[in-house]
Amino acid sequence: IDRLQRAGVEDVHPEPVPFTKWTVGVWSLEVEHREAPTASYIPYSGSTPGKGITGPLVYVDSTTTPPPGSLAGKIALFAVEVSPVTYGTMETISYWKYDPQNLLDPSGEYSRPWGGVASLIAFLDSLEAAGAVGCIGIIDLPANGAHGSYYPYDGIVRRVPGLFVDSTVGAQLRNRALAGASARVTLTATTEPYVSRNVVGSIPGRRDEMVLLNSHTDGPNAVEDNGPNTIVAMAQYLTRLPRETLPRTIMISLTTGHFAGGIGQATFAQEHLTTTIPTTACGVTLEHLGALEWMENADGQMALTGEPELGVVFVPENRAMVSAAQTAIQRANAGPALALRPYVSAPGSPNGFGWPGEGTQLWTDGRLMTMNYITGPTYLLNWGVPTIGKTDFRRMRREAIAFTEMVLALSRVPASSLSLLDLPPL
Repeated sequence: IDRLQRAGVEDVHPEPVPFTKWTVGVWSLEVEHREAPTASYIPYSGSTPGKGITGPLVYVDSTTTPPPGSLAGKIALFAVEVSPVTYGTMETISYWKYDPQNLLDPSGEYSRPWGGVASLIAFLDSLEAAGAVGCIGIIDLPANGAHGSYYPYDGIVRRVPGLFVDSTVGAQLRNRALAGASARVTLTATTEPYVSRNVVGSIPGRRDEMVLLNSHTDGPNAVEDNGPNTIVAMAQYLTRLPRETLPRTIMISLTTGHFAGGIGQATFAQEHLTTTIPTTACGVTLEHLGALEWMENADGQMALTGEPELGVVFVPENRAMVSAAQTAIQRANAGPALALRPYVSAPGSPNGFGWPGEGTQLWTDGRLMTMNYITGPTYLLNWGVPTIGKTDFRRMRREAIAFTEMVLALSRVPASSLSLLDLPPL
């Protein structure tokens, strides 16, 4: 709040967001009474007594659904799926591609550890029905790539407490499971009612009709959570413009609870559905700017590739928004980038689809014509991972400038050109 106020944003205020808070305590793993290294805990997976839960260690194929009762009393060891997709497949749902360095090979795979979150959620749910008392997920990355992994983050508390391990430890555990070893999983956690807050403010323009500038304020590392910093910098410029140069008011929304199932954005969309959203022409969500690609190399080590992370702009079928996004990406020289149509099934949204990202609920729940710029580097969902060296701050500055220009351009687009799905849907 203080930073926005010092930037000149007006009427900055908190809006309460009640939710159930899950807080981790301590976690550890023992196999045959010997401690084994862990990469992280599985958030929202439940909790154990202080002394942990012990059971036979058994390897389970995570691409199948274990029969009900088949894992009664056991600790399930499984590989966390990643669900890679080719760049060519991504292009089939894109409006345009910006790749001046020709970094995107259509046959190459876009593979990130968070890519299989939906499959992981379904598998974790199946473990409860199968009777497992604990679980261990193997992340197919070296130790520093797996460390601090924090997903799924849907905010649904489950009852099979679990931990993550890296690929090396996972291979060792799989051998121990085949040998009939037992394991002890310890994961203490608490749940409690809690009230967090969204932060909302405005930069007055000539008219009350608004453009919404949005991001989330919670994240496990600095790249995941640098959208608000970008928006504060943008606000420092926008508040210094003469009011008559802003055709529309700029509304700023910095939401909480992205890592609690998006509760902050959902709350904002619900509470503003009949108040400010009807007077909002369009929205822009910004996340994870300036990210550099960090991957496992041929030596089995995590390292920067020397290339920027792929950027994606999710945009519903609207010509003005698609064109504005393309202009901004080109001005920022922020390649490689793709503009993608919404593709995640979302019944109730204006076109039946949404996308993975903070901005989707403005579209699916608020029915606001909005776009979402986002990157998804390997370290995106990892806590305790240094990200200063994984951020291109010059690129981040170019992106902030280009997106500021885009917000100003969108504030001049007639509302009638921002309210129609005027491109062919999927």
